[in-house]
Amino acid sequence: MFDNLNHRLYHHFSCTYLSILRYMQKRMAHDTEYTLEQMSILNMLRNLGKADVDTMARLIIKEPNTLLQIMNRMVEKGYLEKQKIGRKTVYQITEEHRAKHNPELFNDYTQDIFDCFTQEEKDKYLELSDKLFNSVNTKLNNYFVEYE
Repeated sequence: MFDNLNHRLYHHFSCTYLSILRYMQKRMAHDTEYTLEQMSILNMLRNLGKADVDTMARLIIKEPNTLLQIMNRMVEKGYLEKQKIGRKTVYQITEEHRAKHNPELFNDYTQDIFDCFTQEEKDKYLELSDKLFNSVNTKLNNYFVEYE
C-alpha cells in the first residue's frame, strides 16, 4: 500500500496510537465515569499534588485552552478544586474524589494493551519511542522558534 518506508512508519505509528486511544476510551466508558482525558488528568494530579493548566498542558501535550475547559468541567463535577496562588490558578483532586479515584485502573488497562510484549521488548520499545519523541520535540521547538 505504502512504498515509502517513512510513510509506512508514520502510518503504522498513527494507526497504532489511534487504536490504543479507541480501546482506552471504550474501556473507560464501559468501566468508569471518566473519559480518558479525565483519567490522565487525575493520574497526573495524583502524582503532582497541585498544578496549573500550563504545566499540565506541557505534560499531557494538550492545548492549554482545551485543557482548561476539561479541568473546569471536572471542577463542576466535583473531581477537582481550584485555588488562586498569586497570579496562577492551580488545580488538585478534591479530598472526596481522591478517596473514590482508583489510579490502578489506568495501569490495568495499559497492562492489558502491552501484555503482548516481553519485558525486553517493552524496554526496547521505550528506548525507541523516547528517541522518536525527543527528535520530534526538538524539530517542533526549532520550527516554532525559526518561523514565529
